[in-house]
Amino acid sequence: MSTSMKGYEYIANVIKGHRITHVFYVEAMLRYVNRKLDELGINGVMAHSENAAAYMADGYARASRKAGLCFCQSIGSANLAGGIHEAWLANSPVVAFTGKKPPTSQYTGSYQEADHRLLFEAITKFNADVSDPEQLPLVLRQCFRTAVTGKPGPTHTDISNHIGRTVELGDVNQPYFLDTTYNSYPPYRPLAEKEEVNRAGKEINTSERPIIVAGRGAMISDAGKELYAMAMKGSIPITTTPDAKAIIDETDPLWAGVVGAYGMDCANKAVLDADLVIFIGTQAGDQTTCDWNVPNRTTRIIQIDIDPTELGKNYPNTIGLWGDAKKVLSQLTDGVDNMKRPDWRNQVSEYVQDTLKEYEAYQENDAMPMRPERLCAEISKALPDNGVLVSDTGFSAIWSSTMLRMKATQKYYRSAGSLGWSFPASLGVKCAVPSKPTFCLIGDGGFYYHLNELETAAKYGINTVTIINNNSALAQCASDIRFVYRNDIQKAEEKYCHGDINFSEIARQYGAWSVRITNPTKIGSAIKEALSVGKPAVIEIITDPNANVPLAFK
Repeated sequence: MSTSMKGYEYIANVIKGHRITHVFYVEAMLRYVNRKLDELGINGVMAHSENAAAYMADGYARASRKAGLCFCQSIGSANLAGGIHEAWLANSPVVAFTGKKPPTSQYTGSYQEADHRLLFEAITKFNADVSDPEQLPLVLRQCFRTAVTGKPGPTHTDISNHIGRTVELGDVNQPYFLDTTYNSYPPYRPLAEKEEVNRAGKEINTSERPIIVAGRGAMISDAGKELYAMAMKGSIPITTTPDAKAIIDETDPLWAGVVGAYGMDCANKAVLDADLVIFIGTQAGDQTTCDWNVPNRTTRIIQIDIDPTELGKNYPNTIGLWGDAKKVLSQLTDGVDNMKRPDWRNQVSEYVQDTLKEYEAYQENDAMPMRPERLCAEISKALPDNGVLVSDTGFSAIWSSTMLRMKATQKYYRSAGSLGWSFPASLGVKCAVPSKPTFCLIGDGGFYYHLNELETAAKYGINTVTIINNNSALAQCASDIRFVYRNDIQKAEEKYCHGDINFSEIARQYGAWSVRITNPTKIGSAIKEALSVGKPAVIEIITDPNANVPLAFK
């Protein structure tokens, strides 16, 4: 390839070289790059907000196992940073470009200008300025390399001028080089130290009640088969965080539920009773461990993580195995004895059956207004074997992680904390895996954030199925608001209730197929029809505003 090209050509060729099929943006940034991307057959998806563009890139990155790309002009940088924060929390490799005024305009009070790097400093792995097009080869390589290596995460580059024009039209006089090692993640799979692996194997073999807690890192590593092989050999029950949901079939006898504050009573009981907990690709943070009470601080721990600083961080009594989860599990399996552990397996199984039995009474209930448990049960039945479910945070994450039973052939992605994330993220997921039926589960409170992206979905033919759990309220906030305003219930309801908005009618105005459902027996047929209409679909489900989530731990 020529050793001299314009900045926009260089940027576009790097994007093409990394096999990225879609970029997500808000006008008016990198217009020459966009034109070149069109020529190269790469799809530009214009969102209605910078925040949504970042969420779309995040969803794309999670589903494609490649970097997701988003960009916006200078004034949108703060909005884009809000979306990048979610990618940071989720260890998602999003590469973000923003515009900035040239150096001569800095510190002058220039229109729309601020120090954007400060906005991104705490939420990116690499954060750079580019004022000269000759910086592009080094900085772009570093953006993609840093995003996908180790623990994945977002990177950011501020490009001169405010819409990137100075760098776009400047000359790059360096040889074009692309290292395809960083086209997908993880690019490297380090092995753990053999001595530590041997120590961990002995610990497992002498344990009476070991249990696995698989997290997001296990999914990023694509370690499902290795995880299951080790668990089968050692007869070790498997729990997951919500982010590792569907890493194994959730009807398998080894499955013991979803742990943590957004999890299931059976899983938390089993982890608390275990004498050895094997953390795989999880930070063992407050939500996963119910504020570090499940397991307790004295429990023996084995922790596998690609980030060595995570090993033993929250649980000091830890054998740390630094490396890629997929590879380290293969190492560890060799040293695990074939065992049965019938008493322990039966104990955990009883916990699981007790919890599922409690759920059944709600999941089989035909009463109206509908319970969210019933909604989730119907989704479980209708979700295709290759289906992808993208869940919002809060109650949506709790309902879906606890009430849906999923298969290892399906995929589950959930917000790491940003309300409203799941709808635009599901559009990014669908762009990454267009052949897979892609569903979004979101509450009405979350859907309000980005419902304008229905126009984006219709415009670009991004045919997701969005299921809105509409209870006309911010249900997760209700109990505490009622407590705070206990002497004025009317005022309390003003704080967390919404009006009775018909999202189905709104969706049709945006060009989507839609239906509003109050009867749970209609959900399955509606999902089937939504998958066949050939356009974005919205299924609005009216549910009980007083329904509360199951207790994570009794």
